[in-house]
Amino acid sequence: MYKPTGKQKEILENLKKIDPKVEITWDERTGAPQRIRGTLSEMKHADLEKASLLFLRDNKDLFSIASPDEELKLKTVISDRAGNRHVRFQQMYKEIPVFGSEMIVHIDKENMIKGTNGHFTTNLKLPDKPEISGKDAIEIVLKHDSKNMKDHMHEQPVLMVLSKFVKQPVLVWHITIDGTDSDLEGKDTPAKWEYFVDSISGKVALRYNNEQTHGRTTGSGTGKYSGSNSLNTVHDHGTGKYTLEDQWVPSTARINTHDADGGYPPAPVSEDSNNNWSATDQGPEVDCHLYTRIVFDYFLMVHGRNSYDDAGADMHVYAHCGTNWNNASWNGSFVKIGDGDGVDKDSYCALDIVAHEWTHAVTEHTAGLIYNGESGALNESMSDVFAALIDGNWLQGEDNWLKTTAPAGRNLEDPTNGGQYDPANPIDSVIDGHQPDHMTDIYTGSQDYGGVHINSGIMNKAAYLISTGGTHRGISVCEGLGRDVLGRLYYQALTSHLISSSDFSDMKDAVLDSLDDLYAGDPRYDRWRASITNAFAAVGIGAAVMCPIVCWIAPHICPPSPHILCPPSPHIVCPPSPYLCPPSPHIMCPPAPSFTCPPSPYILCPPSPRIMCPPAPYGCLPGPDPGPFIPDIRIRTPILYKDTDVLDISGIGPERGSLLKSKAILTIGDYLEATATDDRIKMLSSETGISETIMQDWRKKAKLLVGETQ
Repeated sequence: MYKPTGKQKEILENLKKIDPKVEITWDERTGAPQRIRGTLSEMKHADLEKASLLFLRDNKDLFSIASPDEELKLKTVISDRAGNRHVRFQQMYKEIPVFGSEMIVHIDKENMIKGTNGHFTTNLKLPDKPEISGKDAIEIVLKHDSKNMKDHMHEQPVLMVLSKFVKQPVLVWHITIDGTDSDLEGKDTPAKWEYFVDSISGKVALRYNNEQTHGRTTGSGTGKYSGSNSLNTVHDHGTGKYTLEDQWVPSTARINTHDADGGYPPAPVSEDSNNNWSATDQGPEVDCHLYTRIVFDYFLMVHGRNSYDDAGADMHVYAHCGTNWNNASWNGSFVKIGDGDGVDKDSYCALDIVAHEWTHAVTEHTAGLIYNGESGALNESMSDVFAALIDGNWLQGEDNWLKTTAPAGRNLEDPTNGGQYDPANPIDSVIDGHQPDHMTDIYTGSQDYGGVHINSGIMNKAAYLISTGGTHRGISVCEGLGRDVLGRLYYQALTSHLISSSDFSDMKDAVLDSLDDLYAGDPRYDRWRASITNAFAAVGIGAAVMCPIVCWIAPHICPPSPHILCPPSPHIVCPPSPYLCPPSPHIMCPPAPSFTCPPSPYILCPPSPRIMCPPAPYGCLPGPDPGPFIPDIRIRTPILYKDTDVLDISGIGPERGSLLKSKAILTIGDYLEATATDDRIKMLSSETGISETIMQDWRKKAKLLVGETQ
């Protein structure tokens, strides 16, 4: 266990003078706090970025940050539904981004700094100049795998520091390139490779496949799974045909469904001559179109999110990808859906698979969970959990599952399917639909990018227990919080607490901190906190705690001690000695109706529906149940100024932002001017290596952010 330095202890003691209940979790590898929670300081500056940096500067020795102003670069500022603000910074080393190292400062609506979390790589000492060029790094990547496609690079090489997933930090060239991978069954599948090439030695330090797999007219159509439906389409007056484009989305976003026809993107939007999409081969297209809209509506109406990037991005989904392709994926720009081989899997156009893939898109534009190791398994689990919330059951991919080895591709309720997961044979187990449900069986090998599809079962089980309650591995969850609360907490965690390199333990902290953000005023807060803690403990993460006792009695009457559980009637009291009620602190009153409790002043509570008597952790609510606590949901349409930093355009990020700023494109207004015509976009694309399509998409977002019509 890490032992803080004397300076760290001194700073922590000062923070505890403000809030004695400050919680801190140390990063054993770096000796820096990975999470602090509590009332830490009042904002000393009105600007959120400056206030956060000032706090980190005042406490830099606690975080082992030499110069927060130089080592941290603002990435995003998110406001949640409860009015809290979450200021996310990217770690920089001599103006070079450190991959997977981010810091979030949390500020509540009262302008109090409530905590921090993240991973910060300390004491970096390495070259800041490469010995091989980015061009040489590309050649290394092409030679590394003959199936990598030179003409399918996503952008030019970017210099970064890689500290996560390697033993020692190293200066690398980050290259994203399309290629081919093998799925768990050994079959070819498209890949979006993320390469990190050592800029000194030229060796491949890390690579992983970021192809995140599972995955205005009105027409009519018959879906393969959805049956008969009406569809939002567009009539092309030039050709006289109808296309699967939904322009009825309540934002600037559009949903476009393409027919890959056995190939891969690019491919045209699906067409029909009479707006009646009922041919057998159109069934998957109908489902992809309908289900993508359902996913959009869920994130908008439940979480106030405007498309996967929260800036109204168009959603492109491609049906009929590949020949008998047993997969679906999000590749960073669109969703691809395979038809399956008809033997093990049918078409992947099912609702939960489509929802799973679009959640990968949401994850990429929020926490950006790295698709490797525990962060990759957490990425997969996030997609499974939101798919379950959208389609209404705890099975993932049951509609297209043709095997008899399991009820579905994954089972969130029982990942092992009755103990069928075999730790000695994890790949075959997961192919047959079985996963581990506890850390004792976690896969630690290198296959499946460190077990992203294997170990996600552990996180899936934790989510199921949070929602439904129950007992697992001898640990009981106090009560289930329900699907709606689970969704709010997980969305809050994904958008406001998790960072790209977060692991399973970080996820536990993120959910608890999200509960604190959204439900601190709820009378069930203590019991729900214990429920979440025990749900994670049940899968091997952290220790279980005692469940707080909550008694529901008649209005205004509650027991006088945190250890007394009285029966639910205003007319029942304990019999004479040795049963005393009140004031004995350990007696449970029997529920016999023959015993009547006198209205002792010790058991009178103030007439307020929110008063808890006695105080936490054992609370008695003065009945009746006040009903569900539902935070306000505000659908945000942020209007920024043209002089706002160009990085506020969702999706640009610090890497590509540095390329734009090298061309004197510093603000949103600069970007709109630089992309005002197709010729300017083409020229800028040639100069930066960023595709014209991506730039057009950023332009749409930029116009939305400054309140201009598309």
